Amino acid sequence: MTGPTHLLVSTTSAIYLGYSSVTELLVVGIASLICDIDRKNSLLGRLIPVLPSFIEGLLGKRTLTHSIPFLLLLAMVVQTINSNWIPLLLIGFISHVILDLFTGSVALLYPYSKKFSIRLLVPPVFIETAVLIGLGVFYAFNWLDLYSRIQL
Repeated sequence: MTGPTHLLVSTTSAIYLGYSSVTELLVVGIASLICDIDRKNSLLGRLIPVLPSFIEGLLGKRTLTHSIPFLLLLAMVVQTINSNWIPLLLIGFISHVILDLFTGSVALLYPYSKKFSIRLLVPPVFIETAVLIGLGVFYAFNWLDLYSRIQL
């Protein structure tokens, strides 16, 4: 999945779960992108060019940064910043990992080397396209409700 798709799915999920302030949506958005810090061509990876190359070269793609131990580490960091952001972290991170399970394999239990995936009989690009079409239809029928929930 691409960064914009992760952002759309995570922030839409957050809004429907009752999180609607700009700060809350920003935290969810960052949480949905942090997993891909292991890729230099990701949205966050382009902002910090050295770190992704180091992580991917040392550990590989979709390993540590897509794992439950990494989520626990992030939760401890977020807890020290603002404990109210833990649910926001979970929404962003978990939505990212679920989407990636459909388009590849993820080392959920890193450092255990087994990777998990949910295989459908279509190429990953079709899955991302289907998600975006689904979101488009969802927005078409729910845009007014979405807009009314956001607190600017």
